[in-house]
Amino acid sequence: MRYPAKVLLFGEYVVLVGARALSLPFERFGGEWAWSISSSSNFLRETLREFARSRVLQQIPEIDVAAFQQDVTKGLVFFSDIPMGYGLGSSGALCAAVYDRYASSKATELTALQRVFAQMESYFHGKSSGLDPLTSYTRRPILVQHGQPHFFEQRPWQLPPPQVFLLDTGQARQTGPFVQEFLEKCRQQAFSAQIERELLPAHEALIDAWLAGRGEDIWPNLGVVSAFQWKHFQPMIPSRWRQPWAQALENGEVLFKLCGAGGGGFLLIFGKEHSQVQKRAQNAPLIPVLTL
Repeated sequence: MRYPAKVLLFGEYVVLVGARALSLPFERFGGEWAWSISSSSNFLRETLREFARSRVLQQIPEIDVAAFQQDVTKGLVFFSDIPMGYGLGSSGALCAAVYDRYASSKATELTALQRVFAQMESYFHGKSSGLDPLTSYTRRPILVQHGQPHFFEQRPWQLPPPQVFLLDTGQARQTGPFVQEFLEKCRQQAFSAQIERELLPAHEALIDAWLAGRGEDIWPNLGVVSAFQWKHFQPMIPSRWRQPWAQALENGEVLFKLCGAGGGGFLLIFGKEHSQVQKRAQNAPLIPVLTL
């Protein structure tokens, strides 16, 4: 069984304060269990040992932790081509795989699944919405609305949406510190008010347009989201890409957005034409997510 990566198309950070989010399984990358005498894999055996011994897993009664520990000792590894620290849910795929293999009784209701996955993935990030492993486990697009996950079916597009690509920044990052920084900033009244007043209305309108297939309404709201992130999320934007991001905002043909926590890994880049996206990418590797 292969557990796919995920792309959080919309909702990075704001999902932690109750906003909607849209997550897509991304079959280009994934991970699966295998038996190996080699000590090398994207999730090293020692990482699996530590996860299997963690208090986090021991507090989830339906996980057969003893069986997991025994299998890792015997040589079970999780082979994954999901880039670690790149915002595509490498730890989420692992959590999905552990739950699928070692849960004695499996929840079928999405909210219950998300709750367990949030607890499991907190081992890696300190705080997790559980959305990454839920997307990997179900292999279906997930819309989080009012804090509740729902399966999402895309409506036919009235006009084509922007093309969407992953841009490889060439540097990995850790999610936890950026999430913690965001949550601390949210305790500041001024920052929290700016999110409520500026970011969330555009974010919600952007998701409304995407759900309804209204391609013409995506671009202006995406521009507001991109501009807000550039202004207020500078630590999450790798330094090399701050100027191209600002230039894209001025030009309007291409827009950048964080992919997950940011700070490295992949960025999302939206464009109306592939050639424009390639120009703004400055020879950085591009991976298509949505091209119509």
